[in-house]
Amino acid sequence: MKKIVVLPLLITSLTSFGFSAEKYDTKAFRTVQKLCTSCHGTPFYMAKQIDEDDWDFYFETPGKLEKIHKNKPEALANLKNSLFQKRKKRLLKFFIDNSKFSGAVNGCDANFCGTVH
Repeated sequence: MKKIVVLPLLITSLTSFGFSAEKYDTKAFRTVQKLCTSCHGTPFYMAKQIDEDDWDFYFETPGKLEKIHKNKPEALANLKNSLFQKRKKRLLKFFIDNSKFSGAVNGCDANFCGTVH
């Protein structure tokens, strides 16, 4: 009798943990933290500065990000970085999901507080 009750509880708890473990794309978060934090601050703070339409405009308009960062050699190097280029779509989705009017209020989740240590 105990096995009949314990097994479904175990399956349910493991499944729910899997869905709740990741609230945001950690690869995109880490990429932003590595490449952009020195100038723009924490990833969630950076994402909240503008709304989703602006993020879409900056990422989808060819040369727009480069034009904005033209006077910052370190930023231009980061934009040309293969890691940035490879994860560009992922970064855009992260910024849109956490943008100004997205309703997402992410903070410290015991894994990342958004600060560089």
